[in-house]
Amino acid sequence: MNEVAAWPAALRLLHWLSAALVLGMLTLGTVMVQLVQDPARRFDLTQTHKSVGIVVLALSVARLCLRLFSAAPPPEPASRPLLIAAKTAHIGLYALLLLMPLSGWLMVSTTPVRVPTAVFSVFVLPYPLAPDLALYRVAHALHVGLGIALAGLIALHIGAALLHAWWWRDRTLRRMWRASN
Repeated sequence: MNEVAAWPAALRLLHWLSAALVLGMLTLGTVMVQLVQDPARRFDLTQTHKSVGIVVLALSVARLCLRLFSAAPPPEPASRPLLIAAKTAHIGLYALLLLMPLSGWLMVSTTPVRVPTAVFSVFVLPYPLAPDLALYRVAHALHVGLGIALAGLIALHIGAALLHAWWWRDRTLRRMWRASN
């Protein structure tokens, strides 16, 4: 495999687009559940949350496919434990980026209150499962737990990126930002 100086442009674009959407989704999910009391407003925000969740799922699948078939820049020199930690964190991020929207889909697919998910009013998302209150409760707890885990892993990821940029002053963050070093 040829060595590359930076991440491919398509992966960089998907990374930053996904980052913006996921941070927005975590914020929206928290706000709509914790702060919005008006049922009509909460319904609208929930529909937006579900629509953007489908976009995040599609972007995550596309990003994972691109990542599997793209050359990666070599890692910056680091100890073996740090390289393993970085690899583990990235695998965790990809897993959570797939599991979060899937757990949301499981939640809306099993809720006893069948409200269609009209993805940006373009198409209706199918619900492959019948209503099941017990499974809905598990899916809901899973969605919340995964959201907390994702927020924590994102904070760790941002902290590590800043550590690379400001403390170690290596190229890790620059290679995800632009093609030139």
